[in-house]
Amino acid sequence: MSKAFTKEDEGTPPPPLRKRGIPVPDPNYVTPDGARAARAELDQLAKSGGDEDRIRELTEHLKAALVVEPEDRTVVGLGASVTVEDEDGKRTTYRIVGAIETDTKRGFVSWQTPIANALWGAKVGDTVALPRGDVEIVAIDYPAT
Repeated sequence: MSKAFTKEDEGTPPPPLRKRGIPVPDPNYVTPDGARAARAELDQLAKSGGDEDRIRELTEHLKAALVVEPEDRTVVGLGASVTVEDEDGKRTTYRIVGAIETDTKRGFVSWQTPIANALWGAKVGDTVALPRGDVEIVAIDYPAT
């Protein structure tokens, strides 16, 4: 059998899969809190010689970041924590954030998601259609800067 058809590296484990990470959107809007948190995480990783893939991801996001301060705190926009109530009285809070800040377990949704798009520009008392059904906006809060 020709050597071209043999596997020379038998017994060698395959290289580890690289993390895909969070793609940098264009534009890359982030909240002031999100930018601060990303910088702090990057500093910590750089000092400790941490995960190179995460360092690269944070660096790319921060390089393209457009930090957005809310202009009108009475309407839903980037950085808003929005509490909605469905027709059964169940309340859920979402926070509209940048891609690098997304954390669905905490209710942090990217400004690019269908939920954020449905909530964007709404005011307290408005009814909006979310993927789970119609909800009423009962509160809009922005963190102090």
